[in-house]
Amino acid sequence: MLDTSFNNMNNTQSVILTRKQKRLLEIEKRKKRRKKKITKLFLLLILLFSCYISIVFLDIPYISKLRNIYIETAMTTADHKWLATLFFPDTIIRKVMNNKVTNNKIVSVTKINNKETTNDILKQSNLKVGDLDYAGNEIVVNDIEQGIIISKVKGTTFQGKIALIDDPSRVFIGTTDRKGKSGRYILDFLDMYNAVLGINASGFNDPNGKGSGGSIVGLTYSNGESWGEYTNVYGVVAFDKDNRLIVGGIEDWDKYNIRDGAQFSPALIVNGEMVIKGSAGWGLQPRTIVGQRKDGVVMFLVIDGRQPGYSLGATMEDCANVMMSYGAVTAGACDGGSSSIMAYDGKIITKCSSPSKVGRLLPNAFLVKRK
Repeated sequence: MLDTSFNNMNNTQSVILTRKQKRLLEIEKRKKRRKKKITKLFLLLILLFSCYISIVFLDIPYISKLRNIYIETAMTTADHKWLATLFFPDTIIRKVMNNKVTNNKIVSVTKINNKETTNDILKQSNLKVGDLDYAGNEIVVNDIEQGIIISKVKGTTFQGKIALIDDPSRVFIGTTDRKGKSGRYILDFLDMYNAVLGINASGFNDPNGKGSGGSIVGLTYSNGESWGEYTNVYGVVAFDKDNRLIVGGIEDWDKYNIRDGAQFSPALIVNGEMVIKGSAGWGLQPRTIVGQRKDGVVMFLVIDGRQPGYSLGATMEDCANVMMSYGAVTAGACDGGSSSIMAYDGKIITKCSSPSKVGRLLPNAFLVKRK
């Protein structure tokens, strides 16, 4: 009996010891797992910090290009600058934005070759909707009566529309009838001026992205009538009384016989040559561009943006390339962002990034008279 009791006691002690060992082993394993997690987290933090340093401070070509476009895109919005200021120091942001190109010291006047003008300058009689235009893009409007062709354009990061207008004398600026108070929607401009086509033009004071379009930035002419004050911050996109497109920096508009125009930047194409490269400090955004061929045909380009899965936006070089593919010899940028919009025959035909389906209130617009 004593032997049995002794054996039982030994067995009990062994079980207790085994349990303690198991607990100690489990505790040890937990410590190791915890240590492993902490080590991994530490290494991850080091990796993230190294990536941050590389992205922010090192000029590694591909990475710095993406970084610069990101900063430019955020800093050229009205109310999303925090997307840059939250992650990047002021010194880096200033360095990037100091590279912003305006081309305001350039002045370019289209040299129209009247010998190239014909009765069917757009060659519309041989075209139909669904065909590819001469730049290889799908035609969505072929309005022979109004002398207008509209095509889809697209690139790696963008989609939009380009309109060709047969007669530059029909292109003009319309302004809001509520100056100092409120702008008008693009469809309002078409109604007010009996226009067949329209795009946004000038920038306007836009605190917190809630501007009413009543306070214009820079100078604008509508049939020679002025509104606003010239600013050397922007160049011009304007037509003179000979219907030639002028871009660049012009302070004395009367000297150049400007009849209709607006102020914005940069100039993209001068004398048939691109004068812009890459994002040029303007980021990846919705865009509005006006251009002219040497035969006088005018081009309106509107790029949609800020819509992941559809169109993020375009760089200035992207826009210049599109305009070059259509034979532009002169081209300049109008206001972009959530103001970029195109309307034709009473309908909006681009996808504005503004929450409103009818776009934003605008101080003025480039319009095309009905025939």
